[in-house]
Amino acid sequence: MHAPQAPVPTLREVFLSFLQVGISGFGGVMPYARRELVDRRRWISDREMTDIMSLAQLLPGPNIVNVSIMLGTRFHGAAGAAAGVFGLMAAPLVLLLALGATYEQFANVLWLKGAFAGVGAAAAGLVLSVGVRFAHALRPRPWIVAIGAASFIAIAFARVPLPLVVIVAAPLGVWIALRRGA
Repeated sequence: MHAPQAPVPTLREVFLSFLQVGISGFGGVMPYARRELVDRRRWISDREMTDIMSLAQLLPGPNIVNVSIMLGTRFHGAAGAAAGVFGLMAAPLVLLLALGATYEQFANVLWLKGAFAGVGAAAAGLVLSVGVRFAHALRPRPWIVAIGAASFIAIAFARVPLPLVVIVAAPLGVWIALRRGA
């Protein structure tokens, strides 16, 4: 049973929610965005988040920025898109400027290099967990899993460019769905 969807947020709520997302997950915000937008605010359903993310990944630019633009536009047009993007980028921009100003002094410190390696491994785990949650929202059938696995292998191991994989996978998915009525 799904919780009822919340009313349309104000511009201020769009800004503050994406500000919270930006503060919560510098470098890997999609799990936080999903939690904020789907679970906490209930502005969209889990399925809508999956659909929006699918489109966001196909567009140029960072996925979460594309999500903030799409949702901000849905709720308040161009002003909503601006509120979402500015909210999302404000905290990381300030943090990045502060880190950039001091990085040169500490770039060769061994323990700091190790810390960055650990952060990178945690980020990879975060990306995998988001993929699993999105796959679950699709209620995958065997043919969806097969297309997903083939796409992963093509991109990760065969180094096939993403646009080419999409050009093949999307029509294949449409064809199979139409044939199976799913």
